[in-house]
Amino acid sequence: MKINRHLNTDSLRSDLKRRSLLSGLINFASQPIKLVLGIGSTAILARILTPGDFGLVAMVAPLLALADSLSNFGLETAAVQKEELDNEQLSLSFWLSLKVNALIVGLMVIMAPILAHFYGKQELIGITLLMTFSFLVVCLTFVHKSLLKRQMRFGVLTIIEVISQVVAAAIAIFAAYKGWSYWALVLQLVVMQLIQSIGYLIICPWLPEKQIKSEKTNVNLQAMLSYGAHLTGFRFLMRIGMQLDRILVGYLSGATALGLYQVAYKWSYFSFEQVYFPLFDVAVSSFSRTLHDTNLYRSYCRKGLMLLFTLCMPALTFSFVEAQNLLVLLLGNQWLEAVPLFQVLSIAIFFGSMYRVTKWLYVSAGQTQQQFRWGLIHTPIVIVAVAIGSQWGAIGVATGYTTATCLLTFPSVAFCLKTSPLTAKDFLAAVFCPAFSSISTAIILYLCKQILPSFDNTIITLSVSFLIFCITYILFWFVLPGGRKAIAEVWQNIKQLRKKSN
Repeated sequence: MKINRHLNTDSLRSDLKRRSLLSGLINFASQPIKLVLGIGSTAILARILTPGDFGLVAMVAPLLALADSLSNFGLETAAVQKEELDNEQLSLSFWLSLKVNALIVGLMVIMAPILAHFYGKQELIGITLLMTFSFLVVCLTFVHKSLLKRQMRFGVLTIIEVISQVVAAAIAIFAAYKGWSYWALVLQLVVMQLIQSIGYLIICPWLPEKQIKSEKTNVNLQAMLSYGAHLTGFRFLMRIGMQLDRILVGYLSGATALGLYQVAYKWSYFSFEQVYFPLFDVAVSSFSRTLHDTNLYRSYCRKGLMLLFTLCMPALTFSFVEAQNLLVLLLGNQWLEAVPLFQVLSIAIFFGSMYRVTKWLYVSAGQTQQQFRWGLIHTPIVIVAVAIGSQWGAIGVATGYTTATCLLTFPSVAFCLKTSPLTAKDFLAAVFCPAFSSISTAIILYLCKQILPSFDNTIITLSVSFLIFCITYILFWFVLPGGRKAIAEVWQNIKQLRKKSN
């Protein structure tokens, strides 16, 4: 059977721990750059454009999210997760996904006028069609990106992402300055995805085979299809629950209210996404390579989960306490109405982070069927909660979403761990110190703010608060059981990585 050099992962097995650490380090080292680009471009665009401009683009976002959940039939993740993969399997999956994506693109084109009629905004036709084009471009290069992830070439992926963000942000700001209003936001997304797709093709010039006749390949593809189908079903169900809030806000309250809600949602999720998504690819790639050894798998999972919670949970609680100052600094006074929405949604993300990471466990262990079953339970509850909350406008929708998320967090984790090699004790060990330290530190910061003198300068206020928060958070880690051991382990990993790099 023909072996393609882009599929070879033999070199990873001999040095998996170092490669995992190095991949994580590369991704995190790039985050300050991405952070500056994301914050800087959004801060500029938010001061030039109106909430209504953001709202128009947000009206198309649910359709794009649902299409994305169905794209490629989950085969891009299956290609990363699968231990053994050959060129014939990959080629078959490419041609199959091409048919699926062509159908999705056709449905998106049909939905453009329907969406415009639903919201009463004719501008949505052009926005939807242009976003459909960028969606198609991304789908054509899913195999190339998956192969780069599979070989853990995250340095290359990071370079491509940063370049695309820089160019897209520059074009969007120029377009907004020239008075292109909401088209600036559309161009930002389209240009970024187009550049990324071109980059994947250049770095990984893989081509599919035309004729596939092997029966063994067809049998192996069935396993990938089963994996991908359940993952796709779960994604679709979850996206419905996660996008319904924006659909209701846009339909009931209009573009301006949706713009405020979308920005509040985006920025409340911002700190979590800066950690979760860079770690996701590293986690799935490294966890999947350790499935043969349960103890090794549990060890990798504990370390990966603790790293995520340690970084994202304090950021979320700090943002909750300093919500008003952060949004004023980032976006300007015209976005003050988004502050209560931001705070309510931050609570959902804090508790929801515990169930979001179950995706790492399901996907890496190949248990997407179990994941799909949970989606059948989770989504109806979220839909009911959001629908009830919609009677009180955007804040009611946010509250309904947050209530459902908090109530479902513990059951979702318990449901996942029933079939996972990871135990409840492992999960608790990973989340306890970060969660307790973050909540306790946020309370102390809030009390300090009642005592300390107020500053007229927002930057000074945030700097003082951040310093107090960091010192207190670190102190809690040294006091709590297991905190010192975790810090020592992280330091040991860093030392080991430095030794092998020299």
